[in-house]
Amino acid sequence: MESLAVSFIQRTRERYRHCVVCLRGEGALAPRLHAVGVRVISIDKRRGKDFGAYWRLTCLLRTIAPEVVHTYNVGTVDVALWARLAGVRHVVHAEHGRDVSDPTGSNPRYRWLRRLMAPAIGRFVAVSDELGTWLIERVGISGNRTQVIRNGIDLDRFADAAESRVWDEGFAPAGSLVIGSIGRLDPVKAFDVLIEAFAHLQQRRPDLNARLVIVGEGNERSRLTALIAQRGLESHVRLMGARDDINVVLRSMDIYACSSVTEGIALTILEAMACERPVVATRVGGNPELVADGETGLMVPADDVPALASALERLADDKLLARRLGRAARARVVAEFSLETMISAYCRLYDSLTGIPTTAAPLEDAAEGS
Repeated sequence: MESLAVSFIQRTRERYRHCVVCLRGEGALAPRLHAVGVRVISIDKRRGKDFGAYWRLTCLLRTIAPEVVHTYNVGTVDVALWARLAGVRHVVHAEHGRDVSDPTGSNPRYRWLRRLMAPAIGRFVAVSDELGTWLIERVGISGNRTQVIRNGIDLDRFADAAESRVWDEGFAPAGSLVIGSIGRLDPVKAFDVLIEAFAHLQQRRPDLNARLVIVGEGNERSRLTALIAQRGLESHVRLMGARDDINVVLRSMDIYACSSVTEGIALTILEAMACERPVVATRVGGNPELVADGETGLMVPADDVPALASALERLADDKLLARRLGRAARARVVAEFSLETMISAYCRLYDSLTGIPTTAAPLEDAAEGS
């Protein structure tokens, strides 16, 4: 979600003037925005209810006087009220996915909060059809204020699908089968399920010479490290931490696995597909909108260790299938999930709200707005 916001800002900074307001700290991606002259401000919100932070936010918005305030996910949906009190005319709220505490969106308190804030929000944006339908049918947001804008990726960054290897020979010798996954180390990603599935596969098929790589950082690291040790997989599973060369890392994987309990439109799945990696993904959220089972990847139920292990084994044994799925996956991404398509959709949304004429000029050449 943060990466998408940064990509959008970088590509449209000549068309709009942006300012990013963070609740707590600037975050790891702030230097990318500072480098292109975009302001990043933290209101230093304390955990829980911090009404002083809301007051600081209101004063800040009055000073900035933005045409549009764009909020993300339930954690910031209440900002809409304070933005309107600050005189902001247009508020856009985007739903990129759900928290592990509410993976199906059934928490009545969270649904009530969204409905309560709805009068202050001009447009709800969902990144998948599943989230859009949920907003309308379960949350109660009117269809004429809800639209779907799917996430997109920079296809140029993932254009070269050539094989690569970033793992050292001591961990993954030549001929190893490398299964990989990328994401923050958070319960919503269910990396414990992936590790258990890998242990299941390793026990059943040691001849595959398989390795598991998980790229990302987060508060689940210690628990996942303990699980790896408990299963005796220290020499076969590696937690790589955060990386900024994801395009290279993905081409070093043979199979990409997504074990999440909920997802919007997962960028990491799109990036793996763009690199022609065969994907195994859980049938949750927006994943079925990316991975057509048996056509662009394989789908499995969430939290099903044997099913995940079996799907990984199937791709390991059938290399022709894996290559066919990988090629079809990239074709799907190129046709439907480019970053340019996503950015154009957001520009049309902003311009329709503010009355700024939408031009046919390239985004980087468009006139600056507010």
